[in-house]
Amino acid sequence: MKFAKLTKAQVIRRLILLGCVLAGGFAVLCIRSNPHWKPAPQDIILHDGKENSFLNPDGMTQETRILPPDGYTRISAADNSFQSYLRAMPLLPNGAELCTYSGGILSSANAAAVYALNIGDEGYQQCADSIIRVYSEYFYATNQPERIAFHLSNGFLCDYDTWAHGKRVFALGNLTFWMKCAKSDDSIQTLHNYLVTVMRYAGTISLYDESAPISIEDAHAGDFFCRAGSPGHVILIADEAENADGERCFLLAQGAIPAQSFHILAGSHNADSPWYTETELTDDKLNLSGYHFDADALRRWNGGFTQEIQPKELD
Repeated sequence: MKFAKLTKAQVIRRLILLGCVLAGGFAVLCIRSNPHWKPAPQDIILHDGKENSFLNPDGMTQETRILPPDGYTRISAADNSFQSYLRAMPLLPNGAELCTYSGGILSSANAAAVYALNIGDEGYQQCADSIIRVYSEYFYATNQPERIAFHLSNGFLCDYDTWAHGKRVFALGNLTFWMKCAKSDDSIQTLHNYLVTVMRYAGTISLYDESAPISIEDAHAGDFFCRAGSPGHVILIADEAENADGERCFLLAQGAIPAQSFHILAGSHNADSPWYTETELTDDKLNLSGYHFDADALRRWNGGFTQEIQPKELD
């Protein structure tokens, strides 16, 4: 079988075409590697809720809205600790419905309160992503940018400090690498852009791999229940209170699929109380928000949250 010999002009045209294809592919890769986070439109829709002795409808933060059970007081928390940060997180008005990234409204029957934490418009901020974002914004606000670092699902370590110095993550299948293609910038917009990439490629599996199992007796704010998988689920411990006998109870928070408002779980054991006791959270058949969690589901990410440092204002 004979092949026709290409003329010089044909070779040049094919090389130009190949160059255009490669350049176009590289341009698409560069655009994807430089995401721009934008908040999704969010209409606040309120429902008429019944009176609840555990909720102060005028409170606009986690600490002022959610009241501890009778006989319990919140544990003390140092200034600039992650626990203090969570307690000061602003909430939407009492009775706010959950909002999805696409503008849809979900029932808030499973939410005791909804955080005023906006959602990106691309639908990435699901369960694990919501926790990754809260961790990251805490580290950013308290001037700990070096702690903003998460492994992607393929094991690649994606850290914010490298991103802020202008490098971007290029992903080709399972091949992932850094490439310098932006100027240095450590603004909150840059942090959110970084988080888009982390949210694309990280999830419950990578959070599970980055964490270690703990007992409920050792649990504190920032620890989480994790069921790794596709789909999996992860639920954050957001607060704790204690009575005179040393018995503790906890608030739990979650994002979910589709990407939606980060919110404090309503209690499944008590129609009014959003607090979960240690006993309830050690049940062999632990079911939270419709997900079953195994015995090793309670985990601590990357050593937990113990450092107390000076805050940095978000711009």
